[in-house]
Amino acid sequence: MVMSRTKDLMRLDTQAIRHKSLKDYHKAEQSLEQLKSQLKRFREQDTPGFKSWLHQTFGSLLTRQRELAQTIADKQNLLLEIEDIAARYRLSDVAAFRKVQWRRAHPEEAQAEDLRFEEEQQRLEARRKRPGAESDPWDEETDADDFFGNDDFKSVGDDEWTSFSDFFEEMTGVRPPPRAAKRSPQEERSARDLYRTIVRRLHPDHHGAMSEARKNLWHEAQEAYRRRDVNALYNVLARCENGESGLGQHTPVSLIRRLTAQLKQAIQSTRSEIRRMKTDPAWNYEERTRDPRYVGGIRSELQSAIHLAEHDLRSVDDVLAHLERQANRPQRPPTSRRRRPPRSDPMDELPF
Repeated sequence: MVMSRTKDLMRLDTQAIRHKSLKDYHKAEQSLEQLKSQLKRFREQDTPGFKSWLHQTFGSLLTRQRELAQTIADKQNLLLEIEDIAARYRLSDVAAFRKVQWRRAHPEEAQAEDLRFEEEQQRLEARRKRPGAESDPWDEETDADDFFGNDDFKSVGDDEWTSFSDFFEEMTGVRPPPRAAKRSPQEERSARDLYRTIVRRLHPDHHGAMSEARKNLWHEAQEAYRRRDVNALYNVLARCENGESGLGQHTPVSLIRRLTAQLKQAIQSTRSEIRRMKTDPAWNYEERTRDPRYVGGIRSELQSAIHLAEHDLRSVDDVLAHLERQANRPQRPPTSRRRRPPRSDPMDELPF
């Protein structure tokens, strides 16, 4: 018996499979559009409308909260300035408080003092970098950074770090995010050619005015080309095949299924985002404002935020008041103590 080495090819009818795949794709596409419309309504209608309603209903509470926040910020800036002056001139907190008060009362003299300080720091830096100069870590004129580890960094040569990632991990303990993979020239050309084809397909001169669907495809193409994502560009091109209808009857089934899977992933991501947005008080606020519990809950949250801000303000005021009391306390002049004569040793009076 002679075995035939030829292979017979059988053509399969994939119309039914393609029809079902297209049906699944259009169903997923419709679901995604509905979810996106909900997010669009939240961003463009609910959020600005809620802000307007909030100011009309709780204007006095919002004004009080804003005033408290500004007052706390100003006083915290004062404390930060005191800390900076204390560290710069090696002063105590009380002495730094006095100096800050003087600087705020004499801004021109304070500016001149800052210039002198910067010039002095530049001279110290130049002296430290002078060839043959030795720095003492306990010297008061030595820059504090030298004592806190810069000498250790200088001892490490550039060639000892194998890469920037190793250096970053050594300094921070965290591995930096990997860089984007370098693409081959062929991939660059493919992305460029696909992008040009999509631009021609979506250009208004070719299909008239841009519809909403084509605008979405245009933005997707822009983002995909920015990433040089060839697969995403192929997907956009396939959806441009038959105009706004998206995929056509000659689109491969594998591509339709891949696009459907991507749409389902986008649906899951959008649903997660909607779940987060629903926790925002602005979500569907027009219907929720009819519930007194909703309005009372917002009023309670604003009042709680105000009470917390008032507590923070009292804490900052207590610190500043303590510094002011210490700074205004009269300083006693140094008193000179009489030195007592040294006591004689009784053993010195013995006859032997």
